[in-house]
Amino acid sequence: MKKMLLKGKALLLKLKCKMATLLKDQSGEGFLDVLIKILITVIIGAALLALMRVAIPDLFQDILDKIKSVFTI
Repeated sequence: MKKMLLKGKALLLKLKCKMATLLKDQSGEGFLDVLIKILITVIIGAALLALMRVAIPDLFQDILDKIKSVFTI
């Protein structure tokens, strides 16, 4: 019984040390960093789509026509 209590106490002490190191660790990315990266990606994607639509308008019309023909009866 005494061995089990000592093992349990040692396990809790290890867990306490691990939690303390995790809470002290300040590395990593914040939510704002990720949000800014996503926003930049969306803006660049929209700009590229607009440029492609101006440069190759027939391509988009052909794609739309194919999609419409698939869904029509």
